Parts: sequence; structure tokens; C-alpha cells
Amino acid sequence: MSQSIFVEQLMPDGEVIHRTKVQHLPIRIGRAYDNDIILDDPHTAAHHAQVEFNQLDELIISDLGSYNGLIHANERQNFFVIDGDKIYRLGHTRLRIRTADYQVAAEVTDLTNHRWEGLLPALTGLVLLLATALLSTWLADLNQGTLSKYLLELVSVFGFAIGWSGIWALFSRLFTGHARFGRHLFIASAGLAFLELWEHASSLVAYAFSWETLLTFSVHPIIFICAVILYFHFLTAGNKRPGRLKIYLATVAILGSAITMTKEYQASNHLSGELYMSRIYPPATRLSRDHSLEEFMADMKNLKEQVDEERKDNPEKDNPKKNSPAQKDTDEIEQGVPAKPGQPNEEPEHQ
Repeated sequence: MSQSIFVEQLMPDGEVIHRTKVQHLPIRIGRAYDNDIILDDPHTAAHHAQVEFNQLDELIISDLGSYNGLIHANERQNFFVIDGDKIYRLGHTRLRIRTADYQVAAEVTDLTNHRWEGLLPALTGLVLLLATALLSTWLADLNQGTLSKYLLELVSVFGFAIGWSGIWALFSRLFTGHARFGRHLFIASAGLAFLELWEHASSLVAYAFSWETLLTFSVHPIIFICAVILYFHFLTAGNKRPGRLKIYLATVAILGSAITMTKEYQASNHLSGELYMSRIYPPATRLSRDHSLEEFMADMKNLKEQVDEERKDNPEKDNPKKNSPAQKDTDEIEQGVPAKPGQPNEEPEHQ
């Protein structure tokens, strides 16, 4: 054989676990110790497969009569002509076979900002958290709270962000070998700051332009913002399939919104989380047109007509207990109808 052959064992996501260089044929693969490639997989046979040339001088991988067989693209066959881009499954083991003349892809441009690591993003995130927490506490503070109140808010926010980032840093360490705590802390801090700003900005814009939908359905943008935060955490943790990750997170966000609306509808017969705008701002922030008293009274008149029509169509709606057994017994007692056996209608004598 004039050239070397490389047998690669792969993870399910395509990452190479181990690469073995072999300079002779045939190459025997299996769990037995007399193989050239020894597999640590109980779902493979002692002598599972073999790499060799066929009569047409094609490099093939063939099954040696194993129970689980040789599979490519969910198709089982006795042999496959080897292609350097194809993955073959033996039991739970994924193999890729390439020769020394395999043409690798072109070099990928490194777009990673290596300076944005470590202490710099961590400090930036902490400063962002500090500003957001102080601003949020100050906006919600109507009674000029003490210094301890602000310190307690800072400690709680910092504790959550550092704990959350630490979990993702551990996750990154396990899968990529690099914790990248600083970048995870910046992602968490930026996400919390954006959530806080969205809460205040959306309510202010809704009040200014009378966009009630923006406030009554405010939980759904928050769900999608959280999905974006998770996307950047997963990318930093080493996810190598961002396209598929976007689809997964978008699906989860849509399902979360649907479940939230379903729960709200079951509780209040409305899809929105709030039935009206609960936050009131100074009148100077209003940008929408003012409504006259005549328009308000006309709307109230139309609403009254709708309510009267519903009462005519369903007169029992205002008194749902009217037809209940307990209410019927009470009405019969008040009208002097003798009570049923076991249910005396006479008042007990006072002793």
C-alpha cells in the first residue's frame, strides 16, 4: 500500500475522539485484542468489520458477519465503498475513514475576539449589573429607602449573576476545557440589564402611545429575550451547530408563549397576562391623542348596551347560584313549602 489510512472515531456531533494511522491492509476492526482498531463498545462484535481493497481496486469497509451490522445513513449493507466524508456506524461507534491524499476544507477565518476574555468582560458585566440594579431600585423607591435597601438589592443581583455564570463556566469547562467565566458573566449581566430596561421602556411606550397590547402581553418578549441569552451562553460553551440551536431555542420560546397564554385563558378567559395598563406615568409622557368626555360617554353607552343585550339573552348569568339545589331549598322554605324528609324547615327551639 502506497499511502497511509486514517481511521477516526467520532462523537455524535462529528467531533473527532481519536484518530489512528494505519499503513497496511486489511485493517480489522472490533473488540478483540488482535484487531488493528480496538473498539470499547459492547454493541460491536469481536471482529466486526474490515477495511480492504475490492476487485475493482476500490477501498471498502465490509461487515464480518456481526449481529448489529454496518450502517451508513440509516441503511445497513454488507459493505460500503469508502468516502472520506461519510460516517459509518458499528454498534454505537461512529467511524470515518480517510486516506492521506484527502483534501481538507479551506482555513476558516478566526472571528473570535480573543481580547474579550477573562477580567475585561467580567468587570464590564459587574459595572453593568451595578448600574442596572441601582437604577431599578431608584425607580421603584417611592419612600427614599435607606442605604441597606440598595445594598441588599445589589447583593441579590450580584449573587444571582455570579452563580448563574459559574454554572455555565463549569459547563464550558467540561465540554471545551475552557471555563470562560468572564464572558458568561458579561452575557448574564447584559441579559439582566436588557430585561430590566425592556420592562421599563415597554411600559413607558405603552402608556405614551396607548399601546395596551405591548404591556398586557409583555411576558412573551421576555421569553424570547431569555432564549437569546441562552443562545449566547450555548455558543460560548462550545456549541458547534448555531443554526440548529436557533431552531431549538425558537421552538422552546414559542411553546413557552403558547403555554403561558393557555394558562392565562384558563384562569381569566383572556390570553393576555394583564387586563389593563397598571402602570401610570406623568401626563407629560402622553403622546397619544386625548379623548373628550363625549367620546368616553359614547363608549360607556355602547358598553352598557352590550351588557344589557347579554343579560336579556342569558338572564341567569348574573345569578349562577339561582338554580343550585341549595338555593332551591332556600326558596321553598321562604315560600312555606314543606321541607323534604330529613330537612326540617322549622327553627329549633331555644333552650
